[in-house]
Amino acid sequence: MDKPLDMSDLQQLKLELRTAIDNDKKYWQVNAVKCDAISTAKTYEEFSDRVAAAHLRPLDKLDKSEPSKRNMTWNPIAQRSARNDE
Repeated sequence: MDKPLDMSDLQQLKLELRTAIDNDKKYWQVNAVKCDAISTAKTYEEFSDRVAAAHLRPLDKLDKSEPSKRNMTWNPIAQRSARNDE
């Protein structure tokens, strides 16, 4: 006789469903880039680069204009050594 589903079974099903949805979304996202790149890419390298970057999204204005990130030092070690060389 089948036992009734308990909470751990439901959590496992929910996790499997979320994983399947995420994988399906990724598949169609990559497929859309492939369909576009197959007719517009000039070389295979350009095609493969575009497919490899299919999961990336463009930056928003908010990503670029955050004041705290604008004044951030990207390489503090190089900046210190440049001051020491002067």
